[in-house]
Amino acid sequence: MKIAHLVSSQIFAGIEQHVYELSSFMSDVSDQVIICDESIHHHMGRMKTQSLDIGSRYSPLNTYKLIKFLNQNNVSILHCHGAKASTIGKGVKIFSNIKVVSTIHGHKKNNNAFTNLDAVIGVNKLLIENIPKGTYIPNWFNPSHAGERSSRTGPIIAIGRLEPVKGFNQLIKSWINIQEDLEIIGSGPEEQNLHQLIHNLNLSDRIKIVTNCDYSSIEEKYKTTSGLIVSSHREGGPRVVLEAINHEIPVLGSKVGIIPDLITSECLSEPGNQESLQALLEEMVPLLAQLNMEGIKAALIENYSITSAAKKTKEIYEALLRAN
Repeated sequence: MKIAHLVSSQIFAGIEQHVYELSSFMSDVSDQVIICDESIHHHMGRMKTQSLDIGSRYSPLNTYKLIKFLNQNNVSILHCHGAKASTIGKGVKIFSNIKVVSTIHGHKKNNNAFTNLDAVIGVNKLLIENIPKGTYIPNWFNPSHAGERSSRTGPIIAIGRLEPVKGFNQLIKSWINIQEDLEIIGSGPEEQNLHQLIHNLNLSDRIKIVTNCDYSSIEEKYKTTSGLIVSSHREGGPRVVLEAINHEIPVLGSKVGIIPDLITSECLSEPGNQESLQALLEEMVPLLAQLNMEGIKAALIENYSITSAAKKTKEIYEALLRAN
């Protein structure tokens, strides 16, 4: 059984990390190759990779080149990650006999990219609510992290791309009456606007934006963090919640993605509602030190590990090949 994972981004972020970890973990039981843009090859460690200039997702020439590579390398299953890659995968399914699996990592306006495929995986239940052949396989915490319990001596953090959907503007506005330090970790197009908002609200002494903390060094932040805030309007996972819980860091934030499955309702706010978020933070931030995360971490290790995800993914692959 040979599996090819297709990703279309030129940036190494959550989806690409997901693909790298899944393929690395499964390489012991099946042959794996990652098809990606040349610009992110160096992030894939020792995994076998293949460069592919994706271009337009609707290009017949690109689809032909991909099918040719898959056939020449005896690939059994093409596993597409995200909407663009899955649209390309639909073309592969139409013009070849290769089985095509797709993973939905986040909410889209429509699910056209994920229809008529052999199997679809969603990293939360809502993503596959109206998709036939959909299977829920949640994300996992970073398997390279030791999971050392946070000392909770450092600042509260929020992590993510600096873009409107992450709700960092609402988080900053909600911090007006809170006297704790907050670090927003990430980079993106909203950076200057967020800096200006912090300045306008006279919060520069309490809120910092950290843009130089890459994915490989985030574990150092987890070792001292006092709490994690998720202010997103919508999410697929989010994975940072799993990583925080693995380090026994208390989590507050929006009812998005898998968070309501892990965190009690008393620690959650309505997505996109700044008043709800502010009320939650003003009530719960002073109590963060008292929150015990041991029980939640035990459940996390059982249900949200890469071991569990890889086992379920392998079962999908094997079922598809048996059906031939």
